[in-house]
Amino acid sequence: MSDSRKRLVVYGAGGHAKVVADLAICLGYELIGFVDDRMPVGQIVLGAPVLGAGAWLEGKSGDVVVALGIGDNAARAANFETCRALGVVCPPLIHPRAVVAASASIGQGTTIMALAAVNPEARVGEGVIVNTGAIIEHECQVADFAHLSPNATLGGRARVGTFAHVGLCACVLPGIEVGERCKVGAGAVVNRNVGANLTVVGVPARPLSR
Repeated sequence: MSDSRKRLVVYGAGGHAKVVADLAICLGYELIGFVDDRMPVGQIVLGAPVLGAGAWLEGKSGDVVVALGIGDNAARAANFETCRALGVVCPPLIHPRAVVAASASIGQGTTIMALAAVNPEARVGEGVIVNTGAIIEHECQVADFAHLSPNATLGGRARVGTFAHVGLCACVLPGIEVGERCKVGAGAVVNRNVGANLTVVGVPARPLSR
């Protein structure tokens, strides 16, 4: 990677963005600053400035790469599409203390935090958050812009749909599917397939009343 490609901007400047920025620094990137559509220009976050809104990235495709620092799945997807339209690369970022099998695949814009594990032949899409200590077992499939919270666990061959969110310490048993835009509550144990757009909680996980 050339020096210019080691210069990095984090899209977002909130709490999750700080974790992503720290990850990038651990990987040897030079943190130039943050872009955020709501924070004032010049505000300092982790010692680096907010540079402007997303429009700041126009014309920067050869100068910086971008890390996605937004926790909300839909907003993160929109940020990713902004970067793609501007020709700015969002590389996958894998913490040096994470374990990712050589046979696993990781999409662009995905962040894998410290102590996470992605095991053989797992498939992780674009813009996914694999948060601190999360486990993706063998042959799992995690679709684009999903979020696995800290210490969430997917058993072997489990599947998580686009924009789904698996909460803190929740687990999805082997071979089980969580549909797109589903939310799995903290500590839940998902032992049967969950259809799209549902929120499930408890042990075993059950849908909340609509």
